[in-house]
Amino acid sequence: MSILAHLRGFLLLLALLTGSLGAAAQTSVPLDPAAPTAAQRAERMSAYLADALRLNTRQTTKLRAAIEKRLESADMLNHLLFASTQEAFAAYENLDYSYYAAMGKLLTTNQFHLFMQLDEPVTPADMPVLVQRR
Repeated sequence: MSILAHLRGFLLLLALLTGSLGAAAQTSVPLDPAAPTAAQRAERMSAYLADALRLNTRQTTKLRAAIEKRLESADMLNHLLFASTQEAFAAYENLDYSYYAAMGKLLTTNQFHLFMQLDEPVTPADMPVLVQRR
């Protein structure tokens, strides 16, 4: 892949992360009409987190905007073709970094700690042990 193609991909990613394509994403129609839009998913997630973290109105508004930006950017990245798995991983990692940095600026220390616990996926070691009786 040429340097020009890498530069074009980097500029596209940069535009996604800065939100310049956010307006275009809001006006697009989802492929599956029954699938919720990024704005609808962000609304549900922010309502849940606002309750769980006991956020004030200002925090809730900024949280919703950050979640919507992350969801829209992730949807865009899902449709891009990457030259390698490493490039795809780096793009998603940059997206997550921006999201968590925004959360760190928005939330108090205790709220951020709880947020990280809520956001952590359940691993098999955390799951209860199932015992089969014969």
